[in-house]
Amino acid sequence: MAGAKRTRDGQLKKHLPAASAPETIPPAQPRSSAPNRSKKSKKSKKPNTQESETLASKETPQQPASKPQNAQHKPRQKLPRLPPNASISKRPLLHPAIPTPHSSSSSPKTLYITASSPFVPALKRIRALLAATAAREAQAQAALAGGNTRRANVRASGKLAPGAVERDIAGQAAKRTGKTEREREKVYVKATGRAIPRALEIGVAMQGEGDCGVMVEMGNVSAVDDIEIQDGGGGGAGDAGGEEVPETRIRKLSAVTVSIWLK
Repeated sequence: MAGAKRTRDGQLKKHLPAASAPETIPPAQPRSSAPNRSKKSKKSKKPNTQESETLASKETPQQPASKPQNAQHKPRQKLPRLPPNASISKRPLLHPAIPTPHSSSSSPKTLYITASSPFVPALKRIRALLAATAAREAQAQAALAGGNTRRANVRASGKLAPGAVERDIAGQAAKRTGKTEREREKVYVKATGRAIPRALEIGVAMQGEGDCGVMVEMGNVSAVDDIEIQDGGGGGAGDAGGEEVPETRIRKLSAVTVSIWLK
């Protein structure tokens, strides 16, 4: 064979495999927990559905059961539509007769305000009513003081004078019912509809003065409207599309009451 190596005797040398390099065995290393963690992490990536549901239920707080809703508010009922040949005439609001400024405290002093009421004259009128109430309170205190002096001079004679008895009863009643700021005689300013802003402006102006107390109350009042139907307006009188049209109807108005008194 060409190129083959031979021995001195002329025989072919046997081909020995090349000695492989000895493998270096790395030194023993301590076991680490990293592979275990990786396994755990791999396992944790795919948790059981039951465990995930329980964990989610623990993490998310349970919302309290919603309270039972109260009965729904009734929608506001609109007044029925009137036929085109009907006209509305508004009646003035009913209120008691306005007492005189010098009347007793049993009759409330009320001032009714409209949208066109002048501002400054209304303030002057309220001031006049408050001055009259202050004069009555001073007169009542003087009468009580005079009654006490007379009572001190009364001697026990076995007889009772009617005047002394009445003064004594009035004085004891006044002591039992001591008047506070809320119990003093007040002036009431009332307004409805478009006049409400003007009444509130008056209340703010009186509150700005140091000697007056103000309280505001909201409410509503009922107003009566007359319905008049003209003849020859498409449909019989009193009928609109087969429905009978009432002669009067009631509507609601927003109202405000501003109470003013001296401190």
